[in-house]
Amino acid sequence: MKGVKIITMQSLILTYFMRVFAIIAHVFRRSRIYKLLNAIYAAFSHAWANSVIVGIFTADNNKNEFEKQSAVYKILNLPFAFFTLLRDHAGGWLGRQIEKSYAVHIGRSALHNMMAINTRFFGIMMLGVIISYTACKFALSDKGVGVITLTACIAAVVLCLFNVNVMGALDTSFIARFVQKALGFDVHFDFFKRSYTQGAARLVLAAIIGLGMGALAMVSPILALALPCGIFGLTVVLYYPAAGVFFAVFAAPFVPTMALAGLCLLTLGSLVIKSITTPYFKWKFDGMGMGILGLLILFLISSLTSFAPAKSVQVWFMYAVFMCFYFVIINTVRTKKQLHGLLKLFVIAGALVSVYGFMQYIFGWTTNNLWIDETMFETDAMRVYSTLENPNVLGEYLLLVLPVAAVFMCKYKLRELPKWIYGLFTALLLGCLILTQSRGCWLGLALSAAVFVTFTNGRWWALAPIVLAILPFALPPSIINRLLSIGNMADTSTSYRVFIWFGTIAMLRDFWLGGIGMGEAAFNSVYPFYSYSAIAAPHSHNLYLQLISESGICALALFIAVMIVFLRKMTIVHRRGENTSFNSMMSTAIISGLLGFLLQSMFDYTFYNYRVMAMFFMFLAMGMALKYITDADERKAV
Repeated sequence: MKGVKIITMQSLILTYFMRVFAIIAHVFRRSRIYKLLNAIYAAFSHAWANSVIVGIFTADNNKNEFEKQSAVYKILNLPFAFFTLLRDHAGGWLGRQIEKSYAVHIGRSALHNMMAINTRFFGIMMLGVIISYTACKFALSDKGVGVITLTACIAAVVLCLFNVNVMGALDTSFIARFVQKALGFDVHFDFFKRSYTQGAARLVLAAIIGLGMGALAMVSPILALALPCGIFGLTVVLYYPAAGVFFAVFAAPFVPTMALAGLCLLTLGSLVIKSITTPYFKWKFDGMGMGILGLLILFLISSLTSFAPAKSVQVWFMYAVFMCFYFVIINTVRTKKQLHGLLKLFVIAGALVSVYGFMQYIFGWTTNNLWIDETMFETDAMRVYSTLENPNVLGEYLLLVLPVAAVFMCKYKLRELPKWIYGLFTALLLGCLILTQSRGCWLGLALSAAVFVTFTNGRWWALAPIVLAILPFALPPSIINRLLSIGNMADTSTSYRVFIWFGTIAMLRDFWLGGIGMGEAAFNSVYPFYSYSAIAAPHSHNLYLQLISESGICALALFIAVMIVFLRKMTIVHRRGENTSFNSMMSTAIISGLLGFLLQSMFDYTFYNYRVMAMFFMFLAMGMALKYITDADERKAV
């Protein structure tokens, strides 16, 4: 009864605020100020829509056939053509061998029992852990059996008595309904095959896994847990490459770089196997893909001719793994449901990163002052970095996520719960971006917001004077001081970057054509001879200068060309629908996020953190997946 009263009270409060906002909006729309601002917006909108710039980006000429006839396309398409050749000549045989493989059957048995959370399977596995662990302790003359071990043994026996699939029971539970209602996910928990959760063979497998875990537990509990997690991750990604894509997009801001690289490689290998064994599988490869592979070739040449070739090749390998994941996403995410789910997972991961950032700020978990000039900002030493080790890096990641979250907030109606959930996520992302105190990211946010508002509903510009009038009173003095310090050479952070730029430009006078090689080792082999004021630096603190210094002017030109091609494709998606349609709004969000990121890249080397570089190419891939899915929907409608 008390819970009903609380819910009723919350509903009344929500209804009250909704009515207040509706009244304010109604009064504002009838005002002369709104009519004047709307007329100004309409004039600018008409002029922009008919401008030469828009014409360049929205001309929907089909150049695919021209690209496919070019020699460059045929050369860069060779890996995909080779996989297609294997599919045509050996795909059927290889598929049959895989299906008959006993190792595949064992892997699937473990996978489906783990996905089902089968009580008997986990009970036997727990008994295996206890037996192995206790036996190892006895072998080491440690004969004590603790209360925890006895309790775990009893729990394992109880689990063995029942053969229940917990996930199947959850399919119609309150949890499933809540996730569906709150986050807009079409969630079903019966994604396992019940035939694999029957029989005795799977229990032998569970016992073997448990015995292995028990032995590993003597070394480290983390290693013991890593065994079943590794088996699960390996089998689910090999069985379903799209799962690897979802894991990678969600895990990118949380896991170590090498773990993310391993996951990306595993998913790529799984997709290659699928492309060979699946009849009529067709790789997607176009101008964007040509540009990305072209960049990788330039990076490889510069690495092989580097001042530190061994280190540069290692850096190139990381670039290759994460840039090639672009092809994994566009060739795996093929339906609207998959794309929407992936984008929502992208936002949820960002919200969790932001929550941790807020916790750092509230509980003072970060006290490192390396990123701020204490002589100018004595009281502003707190900058959050969450799971990404650096405030600027965190801000760069949030610039990509924030516009996507805003689209999901706008997608739902005011009375729908997901609107408020994604509204909360958007607020968390925005608040955490502010707490990074990254001035370059704030400028990127301003550009991103301007683009998003202009192309989704430009009439919101009518509120700009009100927002600008309120901001000085709403923002804390620390934020205002940071904003006013932009361009102030008295700030060591600003002067540090400017002197590094001067030194890098001086270096490029001699190495602009081919660069000096990829990575920090190559940069530090040459840059100190050109540095200003003896300032040491691991990189140029500017993505565009870094591209030239590492791989020459051609790398920068090709990177800019790839960005223009991508922006053009996203603009075409935007123009095909109404401004308020999901596809149009999402393409605008991707454009605005990309432009904000590219602006921040003028003040920092945004690819220095490999995980952010990986998320950047994942972001591009999700945008291109949107383009492919939009094209497919249009073909079906014709």
